[in-house]
Amino acid sequence: MTEVRRILVKYGGAAIAEPELRRRLMADLLPLHRAGHRLVVVHGGGPQMTAVAKQMGIEPIFRGGRRVTDAAMLSVVQMVLAGRVNTDLMASALAVGLPALATCAASAGFVTAVKRPPRVVPGWPEPVDFGLVADIERVNPAPLEALWSAGLVPMMSSLVADADGQLLNLNADTLVRSIALAVPLTDLVYVADVPGVFGDLNDPASHLPKIAADEIGGLIASGSVKGGMIAKLDEIGQVVRATGLTAWIVGRDQPAPVSSVVSNGPGLRTAVDA
Repeated sequence: MTEVRRILVKYGGAAIAEPELRRRLMADLLPLHRAGHRLVVVHGGGPQMTAVAKQMGIEPIFRGGRRVTDAAMLSVVQMVLAGRVNTDLMASALAVGLPALATCAASAGFVTAVKRPPRVVPGWPEPVDFGLVADIERVNPAPLEALWSAGLVPMMSSLVADADGQLLNLNADTLVRSIALAVPLTDLVYVADVPGVFGDLNDPASHLPKIAADEIGGLIASGSVKGGMIAKLDEIGQVVRATGLTAWIVGRDQPAPVSSVVSNGPGLRTAVDA
């Protein structure tokens, strides 16, 4: 009997901005679903949120690759992340025959959270008050298990809420880490703009097919990792150390980026191990 795999896929916002690419990425998941594997998709929407904020006259603020979210930016996050991006992804999935359900991490009490206190983050020297940004208190696997039992594929944005119903923004990679700590997974795949990690961003030949979590700090300090990739690799390092999973970073333009990773097929990618 074929092992039923539990596969969490993280799509960055830029990776799902283009309709044709979005449709191709959803088609890549279809054979995995048809084979009986259980899939959950967590998505970002950073580039889309930044673009809409600027159109509205709101200047985005970042610290260590992480977004600061005041009340005005939270409205943008709601409109873009749980609105446009989430439903666009669902529609692309439905178009290829994948039974997707658009949702957010707060739905059905899947995730409960609290407002994040000021903290120091990699890439920024002083404690940062991120505003209406969450730290996760608890992940309740029951809603996800129910959706899987119903044969559905959740498309999940990273909006969460506190006990009083206040919506809070959350970095999607932080949500991935929290899910992986609460839900037994077999596969963790990050589909990004670039096919993995590089020793030198300007040298394609410096691609690193495998790194250890303990090497991440050195890559950040060397300048090889910049911008939003700082937060991503920091979160990935935490999750692989805590769970023992291998996390795969694969480029959005790779043929069948998720299914090829799960099946150990050919392709350019980086494995992050504990």
